Formats: sequence, structure tokens, C-alpha cells
Amino acid sequence: MSRIENSILGLLVFASVSCGGPDLPKSVEMAYEKLPEKLDFNLHVKPILSDKCFICHGPDKAKVKAGLQLHLPELAYSELKDNPGKYAVKPGNLSKSETVSRILSDDLELVMPKPESHLTLTDYEKAMLVRWIDEGAEYKDHWAFLPPENIEPPLTPLIILFWQSWKKKDSTLLQKPTKKSCCED
Repeated sequence: MSRIENSILGLLVFASVSCGGPDLPKSVEMAYEKLPEKLDFNLHVKPILSDKCFICHGPDKAKVKAGLQLHLPELAYSELKDNPGKYAVKPGNLSKSETVSRILSDDLELVMPKPESHLTLTDYEKAMLVRWIDEGAEYKDHWAFLPPENIEPPLTPLIILFWQSWKKKDSTLLQKPTKKSCCED
């Protein structure tokens, strides 16, 4: 995705956030524009949740705070017991997702992660979580349990140069060795 498309996407999310959702701080808005074209739960979101959220809201039932667990979608999507009508994560709905208001809050009583945890989210991580929720908060199984995907590698200038050299066969590094060149002493 080009920078222009990314900027347009950022403006669309900003518009959706400002129309019924929480206001994004300027620093989070700026970080939002730097997000990758396509978010992947296992690559982009799960590491943030694992490093910053699962300590209090993960699979270890002995350490769960506020009865909230974020490691499984059915637990993250369920209505909050203490806050009827609110959800930790409401896919596609930033204003009903308590996670968004908590990670963007300046109130030390509400902000997540809690200050006493000595963990903080960067503006980039906040933007990543906001976009993930806005785009539907899709969870995925661990990558080892997913079928392999056949993806096209990106065409970088180095790959293009390599391919052009290979096609021309004028690069000594890429020429097929001959018996004479291999066996000379």
C-alpha cells in the first residue's frame, strides 16, 4: 500500500473514531499512519497482548485481574460483568471496546496497563490495537497450527537487480559453472 493509500486509510479510521469513537491523541494518529498495510494477529497484535496485557489478562487463571482474559476471542468479546453494555474488545466498534478507552486514557485510575505494572504501550502499539479492533479484532491460531500459505515475496530493488542480472547472464556470480572453470587448478 502506498503512503497516500495509508494516509487515506488513516483519515478514514480517524473519521470513524471521531464519529462516535474515542479521540485519538495526535501522537497515536501519527503512529497510525506508519502501520503496515495489512495487520496480522500473530505477527503484529499477539506480541503486544502477550508482552503488555497477558500478565494480568492472560491464560494464567491465578493471575487474572478484573475477571478479564484476552488470550481467547470468546473471553475478550464477552460483555464485561462490571460494565454492562461494554466489552473489552467489541470487533469493529471502538466506542464499545473498553480496551481502546483504557489504553488511550490519561487517568491513572483507568489507564492500561496499570502504572504499577511498570509496563507502557508505545503510541505505535496503541495505534496497532486500535486499528486491529476497528478492523474486526480477528484472532488467529498459533502460526504452527495454520496451513502454510503461498505468498509472493515483495519485489525489492535488490531482487529486481538480481533477476535482471540473471536474465542477462552477464554476471560472473550468476553464470553456470563450466567443467573448465570448476576443474582448473
